[in-house]
Amino acid sequence: MDEKRDADAMDEIVDGVRGWSPQTDVEGLRITGRILRLARYLEAAREETLGEYGLSVGDFDMLATLRRRAVDDAIKIRDLQQSLMLSSGGTTKRLDRLENAGLIERHPDPHDRRGTLITLSPQGFELISAAVPAVVEREARFVAESVGSKRNRAATESSLRQMLIACETTSAAAP
Repeated sequence: MDEKRDADAMDEIVDGVRGWSPQTDVEGLRITGRILRLARYLEAAREETLGEYGLSVGDFDMLATLRRRAVDDAIKIRDLQQSLMLSSGGTTKRLDRLENAGLIERHPDPHDRRGTLITLSPQGFELISAAVPAVVEREARFVAESVGSKRNRAATESSLRQMLIACETTSAAAP
């Protein structure tokens, strides 16, 4: 969708809300509505890139977390679950899928008889080491093309960081 059509759509939505609820302050909707719409486009683009590697966004997040956090050591399932903000059932399901694909390995925790440690398999390490640069480079091009100058990118990042910090500090459970 081009910039004008998005602006028209968001302006139309804001005007519509203002029309049936004139007492409601709709100024935040101009930003949050665009963030929500943008998130859908970004996720679709990420899914397209990851499709070339046979990965879903969720699998990518887990493998990238393992690559980032467990470079020299295995990671406990509990730590992985907290890092990804997944339920234990969601974590187990994703781990099962990745293990069946040969991308991760599970090992008994030598310090906890009931615990399990997770590592990337050599195949998983190779795959995520190729997928991360592909995703990051595509998103960097998008940001450079759409936001423009380094100054504008820094201002955008700063504003989004402030909004995210506000959400995370006021929310008991982040999504």
